[in-house]
Amino acid sequence: MADDEATISDAECLKDRHWYAFVCSSLITFFTGLLLVLSWRILSWLFFQKRVVEVSTADEAKNKTEGGGAPEEAEVGWVTEAKDWAGELISGQTTTGRILVSDLYYARITVYFSFLSRVSMLMHV
Repeated sequence: MADDEATISDAECLKDRHWYAFVCSSLITFFTGLLLVLSWRILSWLFFQKRVVEVSTADEAKNKTEGGGAPEEAEVGWVTEAKDWAGELISGQTTTGRILVSDLYYARITVYFSFLSRVSMLMHV
């Protein structure tokens, strides 16, 4: 008897589809991520812009007093290279990135439609 009641309540629950909740959650996630990335870029630009000016004036003064030796080239670590590579992939600006982004899109749509098919099968039972 308890199983029948649970099945009936599940069927009643699944009659009302909330597709708009999926669309809204996707849009909220997208725009939240966009807002976070843009705010991070703006803040980092503001703070690093100021430091670059201070460092460049300090380096010029140091070079003038020391005789203007050639500046040492900064080494790029593997973490920085990995971050740059991941950023290129996620942005979709390279061919590999475009393939990755499109594959993620199709995977998300496939999961959504498989969920809908399972829900519709439960409704017809």
